[in-house]
Amino acid sequence: MKKTLVIIILLLCSAGSGFALVNNLIHRGGCCSHHGGVCGCSSGRALCCDGTLSPSCGCD
Repeated sequence: MKKTLVIIILLLCSAGSGFALVNNLIHRGGCCSHHGGVCGCSSGRALCCDGTLSPSCGCD
């Protein structure tokens, strides 16, 4: 499991703005925790992977 996580992080970091994405996800560990995690940003709010906006987390 740890190997898979490391590989995913390395792949994201090598994909241009992937490092910023990984950095944001690490710093927003609790955001969208019951909605599949953070998958983006919309209207200054964290966009959850299920399509909802986080009620408590903003975007950088």
